[in-house]
This record gives sequence, C-alpha cells and structure tokens, in this order.
Amino acid sequence: SFLIIIIIFSCLYFFFNHFNLLKENINYSVHKNIGRNNKKPIVLGGIYLLLVVLVLIPNLSIVFKSVIILMTTLGILSDKNILPSPKIRLLIQIFLLFYLVFSEGLNINDLKIEFLNSLLSMHLFNLAFIIFCLAILINGSNFLDGLNGLLSGYYLIVLLSLFLLDYYNDGIFLNDKIFLKIIFFSLLLFFILNLLGYVYLGDSGSYLISLLIGVYLIKFYSLNPNYSSPYYIASLLWYPAFENFYSLFRRIYINQNLSTPDNQHLHQLFFLFVKNNRLFKEKISNTISGVLIVLINIPSMVISTFYASQTKWLIVIILSNILLYCLFYYILSKKFLSKK
Repeated sequence: SFLIIIIIFSCLYFFFNHFNLLKENINYSVHKNIGRNNKKPIVLGGIYLLLVVLVLIPNLSIVFKSVIILMTTLGILSDKNILPSPKIRLLIQIFLLFYLVFSEGLNINDLKIEFLNSLLSMHLFNLAFIIFCLAILINGSNFLDGLNGLLSGYYLIVLLSLFLLDYYNDGIFLNDKIFLKIIFFSLLLFFILNLLGYVYLGDSGSYLISLLIGVYLIKFYSLNPNYSSPYYIASLLWYPAFENFYSLFRRIYINQNLSTPDNQHLHQLFFLFVKNNRLFKEKISNTISGVLIVLINIPSMVISTFYASQTKWLIVIILSNILLYCLFYYILSKKFLSKK
C-alpha cells in the first residue's frame, strides 16, 4: 500500500508539474501565501488524498465516496477561484454534510451533560449538531493551510494519538485500522513534501482530510463510549475548530466583511514573530513556523491521550489550550497589528 501511495503521488506531481496545472495563484490566494517567496507550490492535496482513498479503501459506502468526491471538487473550484463565494461554498458543504450524516446514520448520544443529552435525543438536533461540528472543523482546518507542514502535521499527531491510545488501552476498539494506516502514511509522505514547499493541501485537501478524520472520530467515539470521552475528540480537534470560532467573532467585533480574505490568524502572526527573529533564516520561516506550532500542540495531545476517558481533566486541557491561544494572540497582535 505504501508503494502504491508513492506511485500515486509521484504520477500526480510530475503530471501536474509538467503541464503547469493546479499551481497556486497568488492573485487570489494572498491569505495563504505566507512567506513563500513567490514560490508556487502545486495544490495537490485534494486529488492525491482522494485517489489514495478510492484506490486503497474500496469498502467505503457509495454515499461516503460520492460525498468525498463532491467535497474535493468543491475545494478545487475554490482553489481555482471558480467558486470564490464563501457563503455559497458553505451552503454546498452543509448540503453534502446533511446527505452524509443522514444517510450514514452518524450520531452522538452522550456529551456527559444531561441537558445536552436531552437535546441530542431529538434526532433533528443530533443531526444539526453533527453537521455544525463538521462544518466548523472543515472550515477551521482550511484556515490553517497557510504554513508549510501545519495542517498536515497537525492531523498526523491526531492520528498518532489514536495509535497511542490503542497501544496502551486494551479496551479501546480502533475501528478500521487499515483506513487509519493508509491515511497516516499518505499524510506523512505529503507532509515531507509540504515542508519543502513543493505541494500544499489547498481548500480541496483541507476539506477532504478534515472530513475523513472528523467522520472517523465520530464513529470511533460511538464504538468506545465507556473508554473515551467526547471531550477527548474535542481535545484533538480544538485548534482548527477554535481558530474558526475566534476568527468569526473577531471579524464580527471589528466589523470586517466575512467574505474577504483574512491575514490575522494566530499562525500568520506567529509567522511574523518567527520571521522577525534573528534565530531563524527568513527563507525557511514559513516551514519553521508551521513545525513549531505542531510541536506546541503535541504535549496537550499526549496528555489527552492518557486521560481519554477523564472528562473533567479533558475539559481542563481544552480550556487551558484556549487560554494559551488567546494569550498568544493578544501578545502577538499587540506587537504586529498595532503597527498597522
């Protein structure tokens, strides 16, 4: 399977590079061109991951296959600026997610809070809640795809957390390990080339990888309610989700048009910090920034893994992460945004 993954990636890369296809266009991707020094990587993530999944994981349902194909296509249309409207893309995402969640019978029955559980007992609320969570995750993940290795590296440590949990806990049922291993090695290969600046996920890859992992984690929790807490899942995915929430409220607060590109995300401010630090060379500041943010997230994920069933501790971890995010954002915004 790993050999097939390498062949798929190599064929796609040389084909799109030879015909100059799917190259990043800085004219409408300014918010994702952070310190790339006019380098135009190939937006290969979506097509690459989609082909890997379709070729190596044939047992997926027709519904799931159709949704991931359409979601990847939506991302490609966004990458090529054929469908630039965020509102229209969001509506299409919600429609696709509704079709997926309803057809696959995805549900979350226990959030460890009685009031919320009573709401989840209503099928319509349960459906809307899962769609909301997946939409937040998908678009938050897309926000992070600006630094080399950030998004692909982040989801690699999410997958490593699951493998670690499975290794140290005999009671955990890790459903479809083949699926997880294929996604992991596909992402690992992409991560290496992403660090070097040759490729990046783009909207298509961001949509697809977040959807694949998000749906997997929902199924994982439904199979392990006694050995894991829903807040373990939240602790794994808090960063892209909170990035989306924080950006939304921040832009509403400053009365900024939500449809315009935003270059004031935390990772973008962190890049400015690294770029202006004499310890790092400016040419590799993009990659260094992405790797450092991934490394910063590792300790909380490791702790969450060993407390995967301890709801109170997990909530403390999530709140601590959010507090640190806000603190870092406040410090960096004072340093860089106040100059504008």
